[in-house]
Amino acid sequence: MVLRAFAPSDAPRIFALSQEDGMRKWLSNQVYRDEAHAASVLAFLAAQYRADIDLEASPYVLGIELKTTGELVGHVGLSPLRGEVEIGFAVAQAHQRKGIATAAVRALCEWAAEKAPTTRILGIAARQNSASQRVLVRAGFQRQAETEMLFQGIEQPVMVFAYAPQRQSDQ
Repeated sequence: MVLRAFAPSDAPRIFALSQEDGMRKWLSNQVYRDEAHAASVLAFLAAQYRADIDLEASPYVLGIELKTTGELVGHVGLSPLRGEVEIGFAVAQAHQRKGIATAAVRALCEWAAEKAPTTRILGIAARQNSASQRVLVRAGFQRQAETEMLFQGIEQPVMVFAYAPQRQSDQ
């Protein structure tokens, strides 16, 4: 798996991924009307790529590509959330249950922890989305709370996790 910047040529694939059942169910605010809509979102995300990015102020989202085939199979990103940072991710249904999401989340969190060591990274998943919760735990997050909040445009019960990187002595 490789994390990489999005390119305009990714719009058709991102649009197709946004139409999958899992995206429609769990990430409804990332379902695009058409390829042009997906392209406009990718253009916005690409405009955020810069060395001095402030993760508490700007999103930083990368594509997840299979190293062996070059196929774009999902995304992982960090977004500002009330003075903290939230991680989000999605992997194409055909590539789920292979550890791809866990590896992508862990890699981006490790990068963010080095870049902004005092920034707290949260993972939020709908209470019924046990698959995403498992990804977060495997990637190094610890459960913090169960609450109700506006999530993906809907007031709903969610599980909140916080990234807790292992210290050298823990490894």
